[in-house]
Amino acid sequence: MTDPTPAHVPERTFSPEDVAQILGTSAWWVREQARSGRAAHLRVGKGRIRFTATQVATLVERATVREDTTRTERQPEQTDASVLGATVRSLGAHRSHHSPASASREAT
Repeated sequence: MTDPTPAHVPERTFSPEDVAQILGTSAWWVREQARSGRAAHLRVGKGRIRFTATQVATLVERATVREDTTRTERQPEQTDASVLGATVRSLGAHRSHHSPASASREAT
């Protein structure tokens, strides 16, 4: 007796729009990942892109950014800017500028 079920049943495939909805991104981004070779995919027909569930999982794995536990929190360096001295520009910025409103108050 022969088995009516084929030995290999193809996986369900997903369109770039389906994958984009699953990942919460745009279909353009999904297609760009396939075009650039960063995501494995199927080419069906003339330029039609499809993804298997395994390929979607691999795309998610590649796009996952892992926490780097080897890095220590970097403290900002304290810089003493006083050694640079005042510049013409900084002195000009700190000069007292009289506004027209203050000049009219002084005139009265």
